[in-house]
Amino acid sequence: MNERETVQLQEKGVLILPGDLLRRARLKAGDILDLSELNGGILLTPRRAVGKAEPAPAAGDPEFLGKLRSMQEMLEDL
Repeated sequence: MNERETVQLQEKGVLILPGDLLRRARLKAGDILDLSELNGGILLTPRRAVGKAEPAPAAGDPEFLGKLRSMQEMLEDL
């Protein structure tokens, strides 16, 4: 997604994502998304099944921190 899109929060916190975004992200009803606060914003990340459930990344894990930095850079480009 190269440009910013706007959505409106519905009753009880329901958020409806645009269909083209859902298709590009290969998301469907029932998929699980991880939610993170990031620099005053909100980051939604799809949780992908890879056989067995993976443990959540530890906050001090360098691989996790590296991914977080790259996501921050991506958000700054918006």
